[in-house]
Amino acid sequence: MELTQLRYFQTAAYYQHISRAAEELNISQSTMISRLEKELGVPLFDHNGRSIILNQNGQRFLQRVNHILMEVENSKRELQDIADEGDNSISLAVSSSQFLQGMHAFMYQHPNYKWNQRVAENKEIAALLNRGQIDLAVTSPGIYGEVFESTLLLRDIFKLAVHKDNPLAQRKSVRLEELTDQRFIMLLKGLPFRAQTDRIFADLGITPHYIMECDHLLRRELINANAGVTIASQSASFRHLFSENICFLDIEDVHHTRDIVMVHRKGRYLNRASRQFADFLKQKFSP
Repeated sequence: MELTQLRYFQTAAYYQHISRAAEELNISQSTMISRLEKELGVPLFDHNGRSIILNQNGQRFLQRVNHILMEVENSKRELQDIADEGDNSISLAVSSSQFLQGMHAFMYQHPNYKWNQRVAENKEIAALLNRGQIDLAVTSPGIYGEVFESTLLLRDIFKLAVHKDNPLAQRKSVRLEELTDQRFIMLLKGLPFRAQTDRIFADLGITPHYIMECDHLLRRELINANAGVTIASQSASFRHLFSENICFLDIEDVHHTRDIVMVHRKGRYLNRASRQFADFLKQKFSP
C-alpha cells in the first residue's frame, strides 16, 4: 500500500469521481482504486460509471487515511521547523473575506511568508481541514466537532450602520420594527452574514424594505455614500470595514450574536508561521 494510493483514495472520496481525483493530483487515471480494494479485500465505493459513492467500508477507511496522511505531513513540517528550514507557508480559508481585513500588518512583519487563501462555505472548509489542505480557517458560524479545535475569536453584536448625515445618526439606539421606511442595502442571499440577518428579521416578523442585494464591496461603497442603511456588526467599526463617516447604532430588539471562530484540525502540526498568524488573529479580534 503506497502513499500515492492513499492520497488518490482520499481525493476520490472527496469528489466522488475518479477522473476529478486524477486531475487534481495530476496523475494518469489508473486502476488505483480497484487495486486498493483488492488489497484490502473489501469494496470502498459503490460504482456508477465514473461516478462513485463512498460506502460504509470506505467511510471507516477514510478516517484512518486522513489520520495517516496528516501524520506524514506533520512529521515533515515538524522536522523542517526544528531544522529552521520550514517553507513559511500559511494556508487558510475563510467564510468571509472581510475577516482578513487588516492582515497587511502581519504581512509587513513577515514579508517572506507565503500565502494560500480561499473563501468557501463552511461545509467545504470542513472538508479542506479534514483533508489537510489548509492549516487554519476563520468562519461564522463556527465549525465544531470532535476532530476540530475551535477557538472563539469574537462574540460579535449586530448593529445598524448609517451614514452620519442620516437623521438616525443622532440616536444611540433603534428598534428594527420602527425602520420599515428605511432603505436597506443587504448582502447577497447565500452569504453567511445574510443568512444570519434574515433570521433576525424573520424572528421579529419584519419584512425590511430592500433596495439592493449585493456583495461586500458594493455594500460598503453604497453605505459610505449614504445610499441606505445596513445591518453590520460591532467588529466592523474596529476592523474599519466602513469609512469614518459611518455610525453604528445599538439595535434594542435584537439579541442574537455572531460568533467568529478560528478552526484547525486536531492533531495537525501547525508550522511556526501558522502559529504566529493564529496568535495575530486572536489579538486582532480583541476589541
